[in-house]
Amino acid sequence: MLFNRRKPARIEGGALNTLIDQSVELTVNQGSILFRFEKSLRFDGTLNGTLQGTLKKDCVLVIGPKAVINGNVLAQGVVVLGTVRGNVSGEYVEIRESARVTGDITYVRVEIHQGSHVQGRMFRVEDGYKSEESGIASMDDAPS
Repeated sequence: MLFNRRKPARIEGGALNTLIDQSVELTVNQGSILFRFEKSLRFDGTLNGTLQGTLKKDCVLVIGPKAVINGNVLAQGVVVLGTVRGNVSGEYVEIRESARVTGDITYVRVEIHQGSHVQGRMFRVEDGYKSEESGIASMDDAPS
């Protein structure tokens, strides 16, 4: 019996679809979700809450073509291909042709592709966002 050990059970499955590493923080406060991240993120799901990144140069948020965000988004770079029902803020904001944004856009540089749908106001920030030493962006930095 010494050599006749059972193999440990394995979890069968396909490729890993989602990874949330240590730089991601999820906070639920009175039914509202705050999803904070420090590195680049591609989001393809549905979120009823806020996606908030940092203002560091390598923090880019890509909202995929099937994504639906019901809340505000903020990161150093934001590329929208899906639907955002809330404000979009970033030093660089790109709204692709498949995007639907209902909310205000605050930016230092912006690119809006033909065929996209934007319903809201545009605010250009002259000197970039003020950021804490950590580089975490704050929704308070954006005009309301």
